[in-house]
Amino acid sequence: MKTTGKTLRPRDLRQRLGLNQQQFWAAVGVTQSGGSRYESGRNMPRPVTELVRLVHIEGIDLARA
Repeated sequence: MKTTGKTLRPRDLRQRLGLNQQQFWAAVGVTQSGGSRYESGRNMPRPVTELVRLVHIEGIDLARA
């Protein structure tokens, strides 16, 4: 996941947003345990990476889209 030319890890983004794992990952349809695995280094599939970008960087609410 890239923002402003640098790689941003999901844990860093989540912490910057002040969200716990449940809040952060539920917004993109990922379980807390699945999100924890991504934060621990497991590669995120491209669709999940894009959902994280759309929801947490672009600010798109999937529930309203």
